[in-house]
Amino acid sequence: MRKIFCLGFISAVALLFAACTPKVDDVFDDSSANRAAKDIAQTQEVLASQPAGWIMHYYGKLSYGGYNVWCKFDKSKVTVASQHFGPDSTFTSHYKIEQSSGTVLSFDEYNPIFHYYSDPSNPDYGTLGKGFLGDLEFRVLSASKDSVILTGKKHGDRIVMIPMNDAKSWADYYKQTMEVVDSMQSFNNYALVVDNDTMRASMTYNYLTVTDKKTGKDIYMPFTVTPKGYVLYQPVTFRGKTVTGFTYSQDGKWLDPADKSIVLIPIIPPINEQFVLGAWNVSYSNLGAFGQSNWDVSKEKYQNKYNEETQYVILGLYEFDSSYGKNFGLSFGSYDGSATWWGTLAMTYTLIGDDEIELTYAPAHNVLNGNYYVKYYGYEYIVRPFAWTKPRHFRLKTNDVKHPEYIIMTDENEPKNVIKVTKRITPWPFRN
Repeated sequence: MRKIFCLGFISAVALLFAACTPKVDDVFDDSSANRAAKDIAQTQEVLASQPAGWIMHYYGKLSYGGYNVWCKFDKSKVTVASQHFGPDSTFTSHYKIEQSSGTVLSFDEYNPIFHYYSDPSNPDYGTLGKGFLGDLEFRVLSASKDSVILTGKKHGDRIVMIPMNDAKSWADYYKQTMEVVDSMQSFNNYALVVDNDTMRASMTYNYLTVTDKKTGKDIYMPFTVTPKGYVLYQPVTFRGKTVTGFTYSQDGKWLDPADKSIVLIPIIPPINEQFVLGAWNVSYSNLGAFGQSNWDVSKEKYQNKYNEETQYVILGLYEFDSSYGKNFGLSFGSYDGSATWWGTLAMTYTLIGDDEIELTYAPAHNVLNGNYYVKYYGYEYIVRPFAWTKPRHFRLKTNDVKHPEYIIMTDENEPKNVIKVTKRITPWPFRN
């Protein structure tokens, strides 16, 4: 039987005990209602006090990293722009500040720029019904002229807002930030040097994964790009060092501003190494004749019978949840109209030279619903173009070895089996 995969949180119930003394002295000089009103007024005053607006480092699901959102507040309206929509798109909508177990800032009127990050049907991030997993209501932890610290009311991510003092306008800030993006993110792979010890790091979205070669464990570093470089979501400590971010410099050695012994250096591994370390999107239109004929069998003979549709097919090293870790192969999600069922069709690989690879299907290592979908939904025909019990030997080509947007896989033994996989993960592979 299938195993449903979902995430949930178990709420804990706190027991409150009242003292038996008939009289309790007030520890505050004012009533709770007056204190709440003052806090709301102060927060609103701080938000509206910046003539150039605020830069919000906005986070949802941390594995996507953070992105810049510009917010300019008046007494009841907020004008918003974002890194995603660029320098020329703004939208003004209502916001409110209210008391709800603390002061809460709510973007309560639909704003297509801001709510892009909280939209559960976001076309660019996440799965159907989840999206980027951003919030639109935030608890105010602190508010001053130097910074506003928020936490998402639903998902709990820490959000920092800082006044836009270093740029004259949002357009200037955006331009400076994108110059850093172009320089620092034109690579997918890096070396992190900590006290002269070098470790491999890889980047997906605004998210660095560093593998500690002493322990074999991964260290995760979500970050936001600024005009100066990378600022981490929160400091990360390992090997007795604390990493806070990396400052861009033209020499290709980007130092942590708080500790110059920590250095991030871009590297360019061979394309077959990048292939096995990455997660690549697979779609029907990017399969050759051999691949499409196999996928047709899975869809027409099996999937249509059970009225399910493949929602994702991702080739490479992928983690659909930390409970199952990263697994190499074809990871998939199948949508039945109400839930997405995940699994991995496992593979082993052998690297040959710099641009060749052999892939072999390894069913004994399938993860979660992998074997179930092979048996009942014909997913063997989805995996066959990539690997089977005998190795498939592919030669790999890309558009840019520094920052590949796609890789073309050419089967050395089957001329009709040419496959293009892309870096951008998109849903509904049979439709695309």
